[in-house]
Amino acid sequence: MALTKIIGSGIGTVTNQFADGNMAAGSVLQVVTASTTTEVSSTSTSFSDTGLTATITPTSTSNKVLIIFTVQRFLNIAAGFGNLKLVRDSTDLQTYGFAHYAGGSTDMGSSSYQHLDSPSTTSATTYKIQFNNLTSGTIFFQYDDSNGEGISTISLMEIAG
Repeated sequence: MALTKIIGSGIGTVTNQFADGNMAAGSVLQVVTASTTTEVSSTSTSFSDTGLTATITPTSTSNKVLIIFTVQRFLNIAAGFGNLKLVRDSTDLQTYGFAHYAGGSTDMGSSSYQHLDSPSTTSATTYKIQFNNLTSGTIFFQYDDSNGEGISTISLMEIAG
């Protein structure tokens, strides 16, 4: 690569051009990821934690957080219905229904979701995923079948406002 020398008056000094405050709106400022393989199960209509959680500290109250998560589940019933819930600290942000037809008595499946949040804070902010079961059997999350297929993940991206 060739080096270029810029010559001219009024160019000024380039200082801290890549600081978070200088990034264009929509720029990704930081990414936090987490995963879990801890198996959880439920037969209850009450919400339970999946164990999938991550924390991010936004650098400005005007920035947003893009949450992308994928959950792995196992059904030991012919069909499973329930809800996944995205929670920020103690605030419910979004509930996603899911239905999975196993076609027999057992099956595995995965689902991916995304949500753009405006936490309006510069404090550490924790996001977690919960689930409930609306069927008469058991739904497992992060089921470990010894093939590594039971890994659920979450990514948090701070987006410049």
